[in-house]
Amino acid sequence: MRSLDLSHNQLQALPSESSISRLRRLQALHLQHNEMTDIGGEAFAGLASLRTLNMSHNRLDVLPEGLFASCRELREIDLHNNSLYELGRGLFHRLEQLLVLDLSYNQLSSGQIDDGTFVGLIRLIVLNLAHNSLTRVDARTFKDLFFLQILDLRQNSIGYIEDNAFHPLYNLHTLHLSENRLHEIGPLMFNGLFVLNKLTISNNLLISIDGRAFRNCSDLKELDLSSNSLQDVPDALHELTFLKTLDLGENNISTVRNGSFRNLQQLNGLRLIGNNIGNLTSDMFWDLTSLQVLNLAKNKIQQIERGTFEHNERIEAIRLDGNFLTDIDGVFSKISSLLWLNLSNNHLVWFDYAFVPVNLQWLDIHDNFIELLGNYYNRQDSLHIKTLDASHNRITELNAMSIPNSVELLFINNNFITSVAAGTFIEKTDLVRVDMYANSLVSLDLNALRLTDVPPQKPLPEFYIGGNPFHCDCGMEWLQMINNRTQLRIHPRIMDLANIMCAMTYSRGLTTMPAIDAKPSNFLCTYETHCFALCHCCDFDACDCEMTCPNNCSCYHDQTWTTNVVDCSGLATSQIPRRIPMDATELYLDGNDFGELQNHVFIGRKNLRILFVNASRIETIQNRTFNGLNALQILHLEDNRIRELKGFEFDHLSHLRELYLQNNLISFIGNVTLLPLHSLEILRLDGNRLVTFPVWQLTLNQALEEISLGNNLWSCRCKFLQELQMWVADNARKVIDSEDIYCYNNETKPAQRREVDLNNTACSDYYSGGSVIQSIIVSDYLPMVVITLSAIVLVLILTVLLFVFREPMRVWVYSRYGIRLFEFKGGASKHLAEDREKLYDGYVCYSPKDEEFVLQSIVAELEHGNPSFQLCLHYRDLPHHAFLQHSSSPVVVEAADASRRVILVLSRNFLQTEWSRFEFRSALHEALKGRVFKLVLVEDGGSLPEAELDPDLRPYLKTGARVRWGEKRFWERLRYAMPSRGRDHKMYRRNINNYTLDSGVVGNGSHHHSYVEKNKQPHPASPNLHMHINSHPLFKAAAATTNDAVPNNVAPPPSYSSAPTLPRTPVKQNNHHAVNHHHHHHH
Repeated sequence: MRSLDLSHNQLQALPSESSISRLRRLQALHLQHNEMTDIGGEAFAGLASLRTLNMSHNRLDVLPEGLFASCRELREIDLHNNSLYELGRGLFHRLEQLLVLDLSYNQLSSGQIDDGTFVGLIRLIVLNLAHNSLTRVDARTFKDLFFLQILDLRQNSIGYIEDNAFHPLYNLHTLHLSENRLHEIGPLMFNGLFVLNKLTISNNLLISIDGRAFRNCSDLKELDLSSNSLQDVPDALHELTFLKTLDLGENNISTVRNGSFRNLQQLNGLRLIGNNIGNLTSDMFWDLTSLQVLNLAKNKIQQIERGTFEHNERIEAIRLDGNFLTDIDGVFSKISSLLWLNLSNNHLVWFDYAFVPVNLQWLDIHDNFIELLGNYYNRQDSLHIKTLDASHNRITELNAMSIPNSVELLFINNNFITSVAAGTFIEKTDLVRVDMYANSLVSLDLNALRLTDVPPQKPLPEFYIGGNPFHCDCGMEWLQMINNRTQLRIHPRIMDLANIMCAMTYSRGLTTMPAIDAKPSNFLCTYETHCFALCHCCDFDACDCEMTCPNNCSCYHDQTWTTNVVDCSGLATSQIPRRIPMDATELYLDGNDFGELQNHVFIGRKNLRILFVNASRIETIQNRTFNGLNALQILHLEDNRIRELKGFEFDHLSHLRELYLQNNLISFIGNVTLLPLHSLEILRLDGNRLVTFPVWQLTLNQALEEISLGNNLWSCRCKFLQELQMWVADNARKVIDSEDIYCYNNETKPAQRREVDLNNTACSDYYSGGSVIQSIIVSDYLPMVVITLSAIVLVLILTVLLFVFREPMRVWVYSRYGIRLFEFKGGASKHLAEDREKLYDGYVCYSPKDEEFVLQSIVAELEHGNPSFQLCLHYRDLPHHAFLQHSSSPVVVEAADASRRVILVLSRNFLQTEWSRFEFRSALHEALKGRVFKLVLVEDGGSLPEAELDPDLRPYLKTGARVRWGEKRFWERLRYAMPSRGRDHKMYRRNINNYTLDSGVVGNGSHHHSYVEKNKQPHPASPNLHMHINSHPLFKAAAATTNDAVPNNVAPPPSYSSAPTLPRTPVKQNNHHAVNHHHHHHH
């Protein structure tokens, strides 16, 4: 056996009679990492061939004399990291082949290392005595170590070294004396070390070094004198002409004189960190012509004279961090060899890239007071900086000129940056990483992170932007998507997205949240008014497509305007704010004092999804309060004073998913109230006064997932309670507050609250509380009496109401059910059959000044509404030559005869134009003679006293059907005044208005063709209808009209054709000929 490894065991002793001594050919023995405390004096007897012995990391404290007497071939002995404090006398004698001896990390003192310890080790090359307890080195300690090359005496307590102690070591090239207690170096301490190459004396107590200390060490290349107490640069250095590296750091040097580094022309590394050096002068480093690395960090340098490094033509790296520099202008700009410059932790206020050489590759200016990365000469293209650290400064903005195009690593974190210009990184093609975290960025446009197209084979740059107080408005929505758009290769990857916190522009919950948790609808911007590009009516008062935030409200929108939030909460107002944007998706009206929600208050808000009207003291909700909110999903009505829901409050809310009615005073809910809510998932009814509401009807709401019924006044009557118990038990998963469901026995005074046993569905007298006789009387007779009396009172009230409100009632019944009450009265009935044969439903007379309003408002609604009417317009459909010749009387009579109604648009313009003409008035009198029931007056919204005073017009005002533009239910009243549509009307074509009354078609065909061609252009009821009519005087009263205006989705009417006649069905042929015949006869 040549090698034996017993390491990493638990051997505690190696006795003299061990079997190891029998291994005569053993060359390597490994006993390290055991627990040996004792070893026999003849433990290695017989190991004559042993060359390597390792007993490190044990607990040996004494090595006996003669231990290695038989091991004359030993080359290497490793005894480090034991507890040796005593070596047997002559322990290493006659080991003439020994090359390496390691006794470090023991407790050997100078008393154990004497002039006889290493006698005879003439071939020893490496001796390690570091980390022991040596206090002195005598002149004869190493007398036989002629070939020693490395001597390590670090981490002892050596305070005295005798002169010429190292003189025999004329082959020594590395000497470690650091971390001892040397105070001075005499002239003969290193005498004889002619080939010494490396000397470390750091961390001693050196105060002085004799000027001749290194006279015999002329070959020294590395000298470490750091962490001592030297006051000046030692003059002894002048002898070291081959010195390459000099470390004088962590001393007390305050002055570097001219000539301090004389003869050190080959020095390429100088370390002066941690001294007290003041200002730098131009002659300080004059002699260091080969200097490459200079470390002057952590001194007290305030100023550097220009030209200080002029003679250091090879210098590549300079450390000046941790000083008090305020200006570096002209100091480094001409050092073409400089590649690495550290100016961090100074007092720099002003920085420009003109201060550094173009070849610089690494620049650290962090922890200064710099406010701007200046680039006066636009040098971003010529610079070669690859790493730039400008963190921990006072920089406020970044743009393309702030950063060199060559940069790869950019650290700009912990500044006061508030803006990053678009295209800042567009030409930084080598960019790898950018740290912009911990700044003052409130908003960051995506274009600010735009990159030049990154090649597919190259990874995207990594950006860190967390720790900024981002205000996540609609311009910050890209935060959630940027890491999912890497295929575009034009934006970086945000590496700390999870650490980015957003201050929400609008939030009714958390004011801040992680950006990755925010929804697109959370990224909102405020607005006061907004007009879409396709909206053409924004210059007028009333414009549905214009977004105007109501007074005292706050409004928000996302980037695509799919979210439009209007917050009018907490105003304590009693009126719903006017002009709530039609495209609002979320409306908050909580915290007000409405009292009652009127019909149609939210009409037209077809996109509204969330509505909060809670805590607003609401007592009554009308049946059509929520009419038109077809997209509503969440409705909050809690914390109000609502007493009952009659049954039609939630009609058409088929998409409503959450309804909150808790904490009201609701005692009655109609059986059909919740039936239209097909999508209802959450229903809160707790905290009300429900007594016998049949909750089992909620089974019809099949989507219901969660309901609360607690804290109501549920009846303890057996029949009701049994059904309530069964339903709650069957839906235990849905009822979230079953423990709060109690019943109340109202037959006791005061009412007793009883717990409801949901596990027992049997009816019990325990709940009913009263006697059987009382129950029969109360349940059988009392309800009958109450119902009878209530019915009588109700009939009387209804009779009075019907008489008082007979006209509005007829309009309402007709608009809702299409039924005309009391239709046949006066002389109207005898003309019914005649009316049904008329070609037109209405003949519209108006002033030419009102034509645009009439066409695009009244006519558009009647012709394209539901029901639709066929109209003959005075200026659109009648022959043009009649007006040119001022002989419109026959035409008016003919048009009126062909129409079931005559509609006068009564305005000031009409009185001043048409009505002022005698022939028009005469024709109208003739047309309406005996047919006043046909007259419908559409009056101006303003006051027209001249109409009331006109003797010819006053009879028509008293007898004709009158509707006023802008009044409530204007369109229902106007449609009611129009004739009923018969089934035969379906046989007419939709573009019946193409029919043209023309007296003299043959004779005046050319005139007629000219007129029709002129009016060939269509008059569409466009979605932007209000743009054309807002300025009309009739429209000024329209502000009073709530939501009966022309809807935005009215389709444009068919183009008005130039055809003189309408293709007719056989049913209407006779009527057509009659009309044409009449025209011809008149002509």
